[in-house]
Amino acid sequence: MEFILSSLLYISFSMVCIILLYSEGSVRASTWASLGGNFRRTGLSEDYGPEAGCVKWQFDANGPVSASVTAGFDGRVHIPCEDGKIYTLDANGVLLWSYDANSPLLSSPSIGPDGTIYVGSESGIVYAIDVNGSLLWTHPTNGPIYSSPAVSGNGDSIYVCSQDGILYALEPNGSEMWRFEMDGPAELPSATFGSPAVGADGTIYIAGLYDPNLYALEPNDGSVKWSCSFAFPVEPGNPDSEMKSGLPFASPVVAVDGTIYQTLIYDSNLCAVEPNDGTIKWSVNLADPASGWFDANYAVEYFDVDSWSEPALGPDGTIYVSLDDPYLRAVDANGSIKWVVPIGNTGGFTLAVGSDGLIYAAGDDANLYVFDSNGIGLAEFQTDYWLSYPVIAGENTIIVSGINDEAELTGDVNSTVWSIRGYGCADLNRDEFVNFIDFALLAAEWLDCTDAEYPCNYEGEELYLLGDIDADKYVHFSDIASLAGKWLEDIEWLRPLPPPPPPGQASNPNPPNEAIDVIIYTILSWTFGLDATSHDVYFGTSNPPPFVLNQSATTFDPGTLDYETTYYWQINEVGPGGTITGVIWSFTTHGEGPPPPPPPPT
Repeated sequence: MEFILSSLLYISFSMVCIILLYSEGSVRASTWASLGGNFRRTGLSEDYGPEAGCVKWQFDANGPVSASVTAGFDGRVHIPCEDGKIYTLDANGVLLWSYDANSPLLSSPSIGPDGTIYVGSESGIVYAIDVNGSLLWTHPTNGPIYSSPAVSGNGDSIYVCSQDGILYALEPNGSEMWRFEMDGPAELPSATFGSPAVGADGTIYIAGLYDPNLYALEPNDGSVKWSCSFAFPVEPGNPDSEMKSGLPFASPVVAVDGTIYQTLIYDSNLCAVEPNDGTIKWSVNLADPASGWFDANYAVEYFDVDSWSEPALGPDGTIYVSLDDPYLRAVDANGSIKWVVPIGNTGGFTLAVGSDGLIYAAGDDANLYVFDSNGIGLAEFQTDYWLSYPVIAGENTIIVSGINDEAELTGDVNSTVWSIRGYGCADLNRDEFVNFIDFALLAAEWLDCTDAEYPCNYEGEELYLLGDIDADKYVHFSDIASLAGKWLEDIEWLRPLPPPPPPGQASNPNPPNEAIDVIIYTILSWTFGLDATSHDVYFGTSNPPPFVLNQSATTFDPGTLDYETTYYWQINEVGPGGTITGVIWSFTTHGEGPPPPPPPPT
C-alpha cells in the first residue's frame, strides 16, 4: 500500500512538473493583444461583443488612461496609465499586480504569444514584463513612445517606434537587431504616433508623421521593399503643380488579402495600398460635400477634416472610418462608400468590430455607440468621461476607458475603465437598481438551466437565463450570492436604443403627377422623405412599374423615352427605420415632332 501511494505521489508530482514546465513556455492566446486587437491593427475581434448589457466591473486609475487597454489570456486586462503604472486585472476586475515604470505610459501594451507584455513610456524606454508583473528587460530609445509595439507571429521579433522617428527591431531578450529611420522636416527627425503593422508574410508596415510615405520593410534586416507616397498635386492634371501631402498619424491596417488601408491628416482620403509593390489601388474622399452623403451646411461646418484614428475592418471586408466630424463611414473593399451616418456631436471616434459585424464607436462626447453593419444605431453607453478605444475582451464583453472631462478645470486628472457584459446582470429588470424586484425575477427561474449536463429539460435557444447572473447556465445559490453582492447598488447600462422611425414619403415629383406633353429626354426628380438614406426607383410603362435600382441621388435619368407613351414611376424611401412605399406617379410624353413650348412663367 505504501509502495502504491508513493508511486501515485511520484507520478502526480511528475505530472505537475511537466505541466508547470509546459505552462512556462506555452502559447497564451490573447483576445485583444495590442492596439487594434492584433498586429495587423484591424480592430476586428474573433469574438462578438454585446448589443446591450450592464457594467460588470469598473476600475478607477490614479491618472489618465490615454492609450488602449489590452486583453490577454484568462481574461486578464492590462491598463497603461499616465501615473507610470501598468495595472493587470483578472476577468472580474480584481487587481492582480501593477508595475511602476516611473514614467507616464503613453502606448497601448502589446502581448506576445508567451504572455510577455511590451509597453513604451514617455521617457522613451520599452519595458518587457512577464505574466506575473516582473520586469524582464528594458530598451532605451531617444524619444517618447506613443506607438504600440508589434510582435512577430512566432514571438522572435518585437518592433517599436519612437518619437525619434526610428523603428527598432528587438530580439526577445531586448537586444537590438536593426533599426530603420524615417525622414523628418528639414534637419529635424521624424516622429511616429502610428504603430507598426505586421502582414501575414512578416512584412512590417510603418509611416512617420512628417514623412508622407508608407514603408514596407523586410523583417530580417529592415531593408525597404517599397515605399508609397501620399503626396498629391494641388492642381490635378498640371505637371508643374505644387505638391501637397496628407500625413499618416494613425497606424496602417492590413486586411486579410494583404491590402493596406491608411488614413491621413490634412487629407480626407482613405487610401488602399497594393501589398506587392506599394501602388495605391484606390483612394476615396470621405468628406466630399458634393457626394450627397452630408447636409447642405457640411462644407461650412467641417471644411477641413482629418483622421486621427485607425480604420476598423468588418468580417465581410467593409472598412469603417471616423474623421474629426460627427459621422461614421462604411466603405467597401472596392473603394465605394456604402453608407454615412451621423454619430454623436463630436468627431474622432475610435472603433472596434465584433465577429458578428457589430461596430463599437467611443468618443469625446462621453458615449459608446453600437451600430449594426447597415449603420443602424442599436445601443448607447453614457458617461461623464471622454471615452476611447473600445476593446472586445472575449465573447459578449466590451471594455472602454474614459478620462475625466473636468480635469482641466478641477486638476483631478483620472480615468475609469468599464467592462460591459451582455449577460449575467444583477439588475434583471434594467431599472438601474438592484432590489427585491430583481430577486423576485431570479426566484421565478429557480433551478432552471440552459445546460444539458444539469437535470433539466430546457429546450430554448438562449445561452443564459435572465436569473443566471454568474453565467454558469444554472439558476441557483451562486446567483443569489451574485445578486446580493450588488444589493441596492446603482447599475450602469449599455442601453438599447428605440427602433428608428420609418422614413417619410417621397414628394414633389417632377414631372408632376399625370403631366402631359413631357419631353422624351426628361430627367425625373423628387423631394426625399425625412430620414431617408437611399431611394428604390421603380419605372416603366406598366402599372405598378418594375424595380430599376436603389440609389442615393434624388434624380433619375430614364434615357430617351418613346413618343405618346404613358410612364409610371414610384420612389420607395429607405432609411434606418425601414422602407416606406411611395405613391405611383405617371406622365405622358408628347407626340412626334418638336416638343411643345414650356408654359409661360407665372
